[in-house]
Amino acid sequence: MVTTASCSGRRVGLTALALGVLLVSACTTKEPVVQRPTARGGTLSMLLDSPVRAWDPQRISGGTESQFAVRTFLRTLTTQAPAGVGFSPGLVADLATSTGYQTDGGRTWTFTLVGDAKWQDGRSVTCEDVRYGVSRNFARDRLGGGSRYPAALLDIPTVKDATGTQVSAYAGPSSGVGQALFDRAVTCAGQEIAFHLKAVTHDFNQAVSLPAFGPYRRDQDTPSSNAFSVFSCGPYMLEGVWEPGNGGRFVRNRNWLVRDDPVRLAYPDVIEAREGITTTAAIQRIIDDQGQGRSAVTVASAPPALHAQLTGTPRLAERVTTPDDPTVHLLLPNLRSPVMANPAVRQAFAMSTNRTAFAAAYGGPTAMTPTFSAMSRNLPGRQDVNPFGVPLTGDPAAARAVLTAAGVSLPVPVRLAYPASEEADRAVDALAATWAQAGFAVTPTAVPVARPGDDIVVAPAASAAFDVVERTWRAAWASGSTVVPELFDGRRAGAGEANVGFDDPEVNRAIDAAYAVVDDETRNRRWGEIDAMVARAGGHVALGQARSMFIHGSGVQGYQDNLLLGGQVDLATVQVPH
Repeated sequence: MVTTASCSGRRVGLTALALGVLLVSACTTKEPVVQRPTARGGTLSMLLDSPVRAWDPQRISGGTESQFAVRTFLRTLTTQAPAGVGFSPGLVADLATSTGYQTDGGRTWTFTLVGDAKWQDGRSVTCEDVRYGVSRNFARDRLGGGSRYPAALLDIPTVKDATGTQVSAYAGPSSGVGQALFDRAVTCAGQEIAFHLKAVTHDFNQAVSLPAFGPYRRDQDTPSSNAFSVFSCGPYMLEGVWEPGNGGRFVRNRNWLVRDDPVRLAYPDVIEAREGITTTAAIQRIIDDQGQGRSAVTVASAPPALHAQLTGTPRLAERVTTPDDPTVHLLLPNLRSPVMANPAVRQAFAMSTNRTAFAAAYGGPTAMTPTFSAMSRNLPGRQDVNPFGVPLTGDPAAARAVLTAAGVSLPVPVRLAYPASEEADRAVDALAATWAQAGFAVTPTAVPVARPGDDIVVAPAASAAFDVVERTWRAAWASGSTVVPELFDGRRAGAGEANVGFDDPEVNRAIDAAYAVVDDETRNRRWGEIDAMVARAGGHVALGQARSMFIHGSGVQGYQDNLLLGGQVDLATVQVPH
């Protein structure tokens, strides 16, 4: 049974569960109080310290590209509200008329598209455009990259490929392979789109805020389109082409109207996005506050060497923000290795880890906060439980006693893989002392990555070479459901997955139970409890959560960092001189 109700004046769906007794509201936040622009115009300079990998929505996996896209040229069914300026933080409707409604106990989600959203050529955004966009996620042989959530969540079975790897039985819209499976999983009826899921997912309306679930018009998916092609349904469109290594100019999409968009205030007329600028050069340009620097923002966090100058100089400090970065650094023991299969070894390794030294290697309190939790501080339900009662500096003597009591021969050889960078090198060196005191002989291997801050993913075939993997993780949306199951559900272990060997039946059962919880607050608390359960089992050794320090030009007004979009500047609200 489906009924409807009003939430702040916007029609939303309510699903009747348990024979119509329990009603679950699909509205997650209050309607944002939209303050319409009073000072539109000017050019915002966006300084990017790392190369953009893709603007194609289905090739974007997260981070800077994602937060830029959903505020400039890509509207999605739902989105995260901007911070401040009258908005209530949290999920709001965007291309859809509401934040969706669920039926079938949470296995089917339905959204109705608004009728006034336009592409840059004036044509309306349709249900079929969204459906086609989602289908493109499955064309991995042609597109590559992107988010795994459509394949993980939609009710489409998997099959084994020639290498024995589990892959989706659907291979994308141009392949013809498994098309009927996708057609049953995602359906359109006029402007109403329905998603049929593998399992109960009460926060699926958060997932559709990701670029992977964004619209893509079929006639724009041509042989000439590439990872940097942009066809806009948002306030800005790309003028000309994107030049890798240089950047591009985003100008106003004249077929976008501010009155029709509940989220994006889109003050600047132009956004100049420039890449290939080093972090230090980008920060210095804004510190100097001359020319374009006065109207500049950056996603580059200031290096720790500049923190004292930025916070200690009044004219700079008033333009500095220090949001949490949702990224958490973790050590993941590989339970497939004979060494880490021993729970006493995992416990001793965690007990002897000096989290304070790790954070200091990354710049200390202004750049990294030690943590015992795999969930970042901005996630509801998070717990920072100390599983073995040791200080943040570790207790190597107590750890050694655990190894001795378990009859483990010392020293214990541990092969550690970590993403190569100068900071990571220092951090591993800093961790080595207490590990050695506890009785571990750690051999570190720096794994090259494409760009600074990138993560490493060790597939099962490669994980045999390592006993512990150091990596980072950040939630895809504001829920532990994008952390705990991704890292610790042993049933998901496979090539390219985040899990490197943890598989505990009790944890798996707890994950299933958490998914089934209807109430958001209770479900979020369950994710925090499971995170602590994994830590007690030695399934992860959380190290620290990053903190950012951003500075913006003196002419930039309405500046806000949005934690729900990754902790970076929210382009929905900024204004610049003109």
